[in-house]
Amino acid sequence: MNDLYLKLKDAYSDKNLNKITATIIELYKTKQFERIRNISNTIGNFVDMDDKNISKCFSKLVMTYHPDKETYYSNEIEKYFKDSNREGLRQLSHILLIQDLESIPVSAPVLDDIDYSPEYIYDVERESHGFYAESESDAFESEEEAFYQDDNTFFTALKRKIYGRINIDMPTYYLEDLDEIDLTENEIDSLEGLEFCTHTAILDLSKNQITDISELWNLKQIEELYLSDNQIGYIDSIGNLVKLRVVDLSNNLIDDLSPLFDLENLEYVNVVGNKVPRNQIEELMAKDVIVVY
Repeated sequence: MNDLYLKLKDAYSDKNLNKITATIIELYKTKQFERIRNISNTIGNFVDMDDKNISKCFSKLVMTYHPDKETYYSNEIEKYFKDSNREGLRQLSHILLIQDLESIPVSAPVLDDIDYSPEYIYDVERESHGFYAESESDAFESEEEAFYQDDNTFFTALKRKIYGRINIDMPTYYLEDLDEIDLTENEIDSLEGLEFCTHTAILDLSKNQITDISELWNLKQIEELYLSDNQIGYIDSIGNLVKLRVVDLSNNLIDDLSPLFDLENLEYVNVVGNKVPRNQIEELMAKDVIVVY
């Protein structure tokens, strides 16, 4: 136990946390996402990670090992050691697994373009047809479905994800029950319909074509917001999200972070790939917000 205590004291030093965080940020900036995923998998038995979503995975790693956490970890280590709490110290030992980040192997790339849709589908509204091959589905496509193919709104993308089709009535009050939404890479260019998601806590709209986020204004339950790789220039609406803790705005067109200044619960901001003023970054950091830039 004494040996573990000394190792953890050294591992959670400000110098080592700086080294780990800087390495993880460099991996992210150079798009070495598989190595980030493998770091996530390495500590997965100790820290709840989401290695499928790179934005969430990266933000969790940075918040876990950021130098600002040095005092917190130091106090925890001292408390567990004083109380002879071996299990408490063991739970903090995940950092020992990634001491040498370069030694963590890179697994085979994740093939994101694999089509996992079932070969055969059953649609209760087509009972007369029963099961049919996916390749034959075009024969059943209605004129309404074809009309909406170019409708790249949030609401349409959500219907497509939930029902697998878009020519279906979906009452907007259904959206009030969604506490987590992931619509990455759906070619969304309008957030029409998002305003009804009033109880959503986690929202991921990364890798779309979004420019206007005004529909976010009244979604005051949001705690985690992922908007990386869009075309967003203004973030005024985010300033009204009073519960927001985590926001990823990387790779957009943002040059003003001032709407974030009054968010009292904000812990983490990713603005990599934006031309934001250095003084605004420093102002956020002065509020103990972790800023990746």
